[in-house]
Amino acid sequence: MSLLSRLGAKLAGQWIAGVDEQAAIDVARKINSEKKGVILNYLGEGFRDESAVQKSVKIYLSLLREMHSKKIRGSIAVKPSQLGMLLGPGEFYKNYMNIAGHARGFGIFVWLDMEEWGSVQGSVDAYVKALGRLDNIGICLQAKLKRSYDDARRILRSRNGAIRIVKGAYFEPGSKSYPDRESVRKNYLRILEMAIKRTSRIMVATHDDYLIYKAVSAEKKYGKRIMFGMLKGIRGRLAGRLADSGEDMNVYVPFGEEWPKYSRRRLMEEGHALLLIRSIFQQ
Repeated sequence: MSLLSRLGAKLAGQWIAGVDEQAAIDVARKINSEKKGVILNYLGEGFRDESAVQKSVKIYLSLLREMHSKKIRGSIAVKPSQLGMLLGPGEFYKNYMNIAGHARGFGIFVWLDMEEWGSVQGSVDAYVKALGRLDNIGICLQAKLKRSYDDARRILRSRNGAIRIVKGAYFEPGSKSYPDRESVRKNYLRILEMAIKRTSRIMVATHDDYLIYKAVSAEKKYGKRIMFGMLKGIRGRLAGRLADSGEDMNVYVPFGEEWPKYSRRRLMEEGHALLLIRSIFQQ
């Protein structure tokens, strides 16, 4: 491994647990000891090879057994294209239901992550369909997408619907997304306000102080306790303060061999490079 690659791996270690399942479990146990839950994600996306899809399914099923065995407090997050979305909606749905069904047996929640614009409709459709059979599943919605408010309304028609609201890490067509930070924030809060009137099955996943403050205020206003989420290695002090104050704080913990691609996208996301640098020097 080159010096640059070694430096990159060390930097990525701020937000990646490691390359294997055991590393993820070890990090999860430490986070649990700090009164925080975890969201474990095996890295990988855009698979067009059946063998890669089935490898992901196998790793997730093994991870669920380990989480149950080690009494890890947390959930998992899966990506549609990791589970066969690009091979066809039927293949994806079969693998998604397989993992979510096993997770339900262990009492573990499963988040469906959101990817690029082209997969959003299929992801939402599959999730809504699955809600008719399972109650341990939630879906990520990106506030930068103009359609997300309507998606949230559709999802929350079901009493089992659950949403994790993020700003969004993917570059999307201008006509489909909000162009600037303030308009994304406004849509984020619009989704949150509508959702919290209907349910407490909401995760506010952001490092944005303003949005966190508004979410805590909404909890008090509506008398509900929702969830909060942040990435491993970013704003750890704030995550700790939220957990210590009694909030349901969860840390997103990715692991796997495909950490370079994930890391590049995270660093390109607005504000994340600066947040990472600040977090490193705060430790």
